[in-house]
Amino acid sequence: MVEMGTLDEQAWQMTLWGNMECLEYLYASCEYSDLDIIFSEGVCIKAHRLILSMKSPVFSAMLMGPMATTGKQLNLPEDSHEVFRKLLDYTYLDRMDLESVEEALEVYAMAHKYLMESARKTCLQYILSNLREEMTLAALETSVVHGDKELKDKCIEMLSRDPDAVMSSETVSHLSKETLRDLLKSDDICFSSEAVPFKGLIAWGRAQLGPEEEEPSGSAVRQKIGDDLLKEVRFLNMSCDEFVDNVFGTDVLTHTECFHILWAIRGADLSTLPEDTPLNPTRRGRAPKLREKEELSSCKLQLDGSYAFYTSSSEVVLFEGLSSDATIQLHHMDVKCYHNTSNCGGALNIMDDEGETIRSATSEDANFTFTRPAVLLKDKKYRVVFYPKKDVSLGRGAGGGRARAGNATLSFSRGHDCSFYIWEPTSS
Repeated sequence: MVEMGTLDEQAWQMTLWGNMECLEYLYASCEYSDLDIIFSEGVCIKAHRLILSMKSPVFSAMLMGPMATTGKQLNLPEDSHEVFRKLLDYTYLDRMDLESVEEALEVYAMAHKYLMESARKTCLQYILSNLREEMTLAALETSVVHGDKELKDKCIEMLSRDPDAVMSSETVSHLSKETLRDLLKSDDICFSSEAVPFKGLIAWGRAQLGPEEEEPSGSAVRQKIGDDLLKEVRFLNMSCDEFVDNVFGTDVLTHTECFHILWAIRGADLSTLPEDTPLNPTRRGRAPKLREKEELSSCKLQLDGSYAFYTSSSEVVLFEGLSSDATIQLHHMDVKCYHNTSNCGGALNIMDDEGETIRSATSEDANFTFTRPAVLLKDKKYRVVFYPKKDVSLGRGAGGGRARAGNATLSFSRGHDCSFYIWEPTSS
């Protein structure tokens, strides 16, 4: 920045060499300024019509076009003068000193408003490079409002790291309906249960009613949500127990609707349901769209220990205390069998630390693929149980172990020889 008071002996035009130095001087001194921009609370910033018009077609129309204001004063009461000052810094100095993603989102929105594309892209690159979990929903809101696919894709990728925590956070209550709809529509955000987005939707609906209604009725919450948004919940992907435990008590659906949806969950023909039933017809679960095959990381566990023989239909605890230091999504498991290897099928269950089965798969051989990936949350413990359909020998480790799978580290208290195929939402 050119220091004021250093050009007393000569005219500044004779001392400054480059165009940028001249702009810095005009910005700092306000010399030749022909515009007083007035913000709320009477804050005034002096600027130059020509400079603003050079950077923004909106300001060009406002200040130079046939319908332009002719006075020296321009009122922008809806804009923050602190945020606008950041845009002026970029306009005059070709640089922007951003201090946080929150600030960058505000400048981004104002740059979009005035079609200052270069400034908007500068803010976008800062956001993409510095975005953290606590600001992801706010960034998603910005991406939806301004139709920014690049920012939206980044937000969805980050939200997929721990979608249950995101949907359970208080921040969800501050989202617009349009942004919440986009969140619920996404196939890339794989919740541990469809009950999670339903609970988040209910919390959002209650928040829209305001604090004056401490115990809002289910019908009032539903009115705020609207059937169009309610249909984004994939009730048919719930189990009957999940539906009863998480939906019935809210009274958001009528008892008749609950009855029909339960029958549909059990496999009833959807054509027999009343037309006004708020039901998403898909039974397909949410799973990330793997853009490249290489995004699946493999982890092979060849444990040092003895072989164990198990009879058919035994309950074989393949892994006890299985955990990961990052949230991952398990797509596939290969069980290493040393007997009947060509036809060692059966069933495979993954259970959480409370004994609830979160995913299961069946196979005619030892290779198990989950129709919906099992979301293993960071630092949570899981149990993997194998039910072989024939007698089988498996390699068994003497104790616990650790293994690397891409950017995640799996650990367990005891286990057998297996291969894990996972997707890591934490990777960029």
